[in-house]
Amino acid sequence: MSEIAYQNKDVTAKVMAETLKGKSLAAFGLPHLKIMDILPTNLPAIESNELRLDNLFLLSDGSLAIIDYESSFDRENFVKYLNYIARVIKRFAVRGELNQLKRVKMVVIYTADVECAEEIYDLEGLILLVESAYLVNRDSDEIYRRLKGKIEWGQRLTEEEMMELMILPLTVKGRTGKQEAIEKAVGLARNLPEKEEQLKVLAGILTFTDKVIDKMYAKRLKEEMQMTLVGQMLMDEGIQKGREEGREEGREEGLRALIQDNIETGISREQILEKLQKRFQLSETQAEEYYNRFSEES
Repeated sequence: MSEIAYQNKDVTAKVMAETLKGKSLAAFGLPHLKIMDILPTNLPAIESNELRLDNLFLLSDGSLAIIDYESSFDRENFVKYLNYIARVIKRFAVRGELNQLKRVKMVVIYTADVECAEEIYDLEGLILLVESAYLVNRDSDEIYRRLKGKIEWGQRLTEEEMMELMILPLTVKGRTGKQEAIEKAVGLARNLPEKEEQLKVLAGILTFTDKVIDKMYAKRLKEEMQMTLVGQMLMDEGIQKGREEGREEGREEGLRALIQDNIETGISREQILEKLQKRFQLSETQAEEYYNRFSEES
């Protein structure tokens, strides 16, 4: 897998983890698979090399789904899938958590380049069943026009439509066609009304097209996402600071009003200080500071 592949500390992974939780894979034609969590994809080594798969999802039925994306069929891939499964089982074994492992599903999602593929690897003593999804029958032009129309009209995309946009490039044949579709999908994502939605879709495009996307383009896109996240964080901090300053300003107005109103009605200094401490939960020193400050204005 490339540097854009899912990793725990990766900005793409963080966004995707929040994006996919609770969602189904209906956009792939697998509505019965509902994601509950996204797990790390780096697997423990059985040989000297580390293996990284495409996606590893915890599903709503408690099973694990290993997801692999393929643009061609090769019977040797069955060996790769068995290796994936063995290493996922080993991850649970080394943690002493085998009793938590219910079922493991091997799901292969084929891009538009593949029309059919074998789904059973039968060695008599061992049978591997692969659940396949084929994107060849998806009308990429229709999907693009439909989503583009909604976005241009200022309409919000549904969760499934956002997923359709993420996987749109996989519904196109050929590497060149996929890259063109990636750039078109990114263009639509940038026009989504909310920054959060933009980030979700961009993260999805990076994740699902990892094997086919131009690496320099992916790097630039990832850097853009990072800048957007940083900018959003700074804006959120500014909003929070403004709210806090607003609350403090409102509190001081209340303190001023209480002090000056009570002075005008002839309430003693000691009684006003007692009220300040009780109503605003101030210490004696704080109450005196506010009294001295606002009594001079009256």
